[in-house]
Amino acid sequence: MKTITPISIQRIFVILCLFALGNTYGQVKNPSNKMLFGKAVNTENVNPKTGDIRCATTEYEQFLQEKNPKRMTDAQFETWITPLVKKQKEMRIASKTAATIIVIPVVVHVIHSGQAVGTAPNISDAQVESQITVLNEDFRRMMGTNGFNSSMVGADVEIEFKLALQDPNGNPTNGIDRVNFGQSTWSLDDIEATVKPATSWNSSLYLNMWTVAFSNSNDLGYAQFPDASGLPGLDFNGGNANTDGVVSGYRVFGSKNHPDGSTFALDKTYNLGRTMTHEVGHWVGLRHIWGDVNCGNDFCADTPVHHNKNFGCPQTILDCNSVGFEMVQNYMDYTDDSCMNIFTQNQKDRIRVIMDNAARRSSLKTSTKANAILLFANDAEVKIEAANYKVDTQNATCVTPPASSKRVALYNRGSQL
Repeated sequence: MKTITPISIQRIFVILCLFALGNTYGQVKNPSNKMLFGKAVNTENVNPKTGDIRCATTEYEQFLQEKNPKRMTDAQFETWITPLVKKQKEMRIASKTAATIIVIPVVVHVIHSGQAVGTAPNISDAQVESQITVLNEDFRRMMGTNGFNSSMVGADVEIEFKLALQDPNGNPTNGIDRVNFGQSTWSLDDIEATVKPATSWNSSLYLNMWTVAFSNSNDLGYAQFPDASGLPGLDFNGGNANTDGVVSGYRVFGSKNHPDGSTFALDKTYNLGRTMTHEVGHWVGLRHIWGDVNCGNDFCADTPVHHNKNFGCPQTILDCNSVGFEMVQNYMDYTDDSCMNIFTQNQKDRIRVIMDNAARRSSLKTSTKANAILLFANDAEVKIEAANYKVDTQNATCVTPPASSKRVALYNRGSQL
C-alpha cells in the first residue's frame, strides 16, 4: 500500500471538529504517579529496583466492576468457569485428536503526537511485528526460541496471533493503525475515556492492542479481563466493547531480539515482549500466579502455590506447600522478561474454555480479518487522516490547527504499483 498523494484541505477541519467535540483531546495531563484507576498503588506491586508497575489489570478489573454492577465479580466468574474447565480437561484426556490452532487477528493502534514513524512513541512497523513474533513464540512454546521450555507441565497453548489484513471497511491493511492525537502522554483514565473509544476496531473480530506513552512512565500495561454470563441476575456483559483489548507502554512493546531490535526504543529490563504475553494472558482469562493474595489461588492445579509476586529472576523459593519451588518462569508472575517461558497445561485448559465461551473471545475463532483479500489491479481509497488538533472544552469550539496537519490521503489499494 502506497500513499499516492496527500491533499491538505481546510474544509475537512469541520469534520474533524465535529468528531473532536465528542471526545476531549487535551494537551499533556498532569501525571498521576501514585494512582491506578483512582486507587493508590500498593507498594508491593512496584518493582523495588526499577520502580515499574508490572501490571495494572487487577486494578482495572476492580475499576470495571465498580462502574458496572452487573459485571461478574471475581467469585462469580470462577463459579462460571470452574465446571467448564473440568469438562475441558476431561475432553482433552479422552480425545486422541489434535486440537485446532486458533488464529486471532490483531490490530495495533500506535498512539503518538506527530513523531516520524520509527521515532518513539510512533514505533516502527518492525517493532510492532517483533511483538507479534514473541506472542507466537510464547503461546506456541516454539522450540529454538525464548518461548520454549522443557517443563513437564509446559504447554503449547495452540493460539497464534496475526496482524490483520482487512480493516473494518474491508480495505487491505497491515494491521498497524497509527493515530496522531497531538498529546504526548496519556493517563490510564484518559486512555479509557478517549483513546480506546475513538480508535477501537470491532472487538468481536479483532484483538485490539494499544501502544502509548503513559503519563506515569513506570506503568507497563494492563488488559480487559474476559467476562461471561449464565448466572441468575447477570447480563451477558464482557465490559464495554470499545475498551476491550490490551494496552502497553511503547517502551515494553516488542523485543530487542528482532533483527532490527537495536533500533527499538525499549526498556532495559522489560525488552523481550513479555509484558504483552502477560497481559494477553489476562485477556484470555488467566489470573496472576499468586492469586493476588499471599499463597492465593490462580485456579490452575499444576502451578505451584506462590507466596506472592516475584521480581527479577529468583531460582530457589519454596512454594507455600514446601513441596517444590515457585514457578518464577511462568508468564503470569512479575519476573523479568528474560526469566519467563512457561504457560502450563492447566492454564491452557482455562484459556481454551475462554476462547470457546467468553464474550468477544469465541467470535474471534471464526474471524476472517487476518485473511488477505483479493486485490484489483487498480483500486484507490480516499481517506481522511487523523489530524493533530485539540478541543477548547470551555467554549465548546475547535482550535484551528496548522493547515499542514489536516489532510485527505489517496491510497493505492490495488496490486499494480
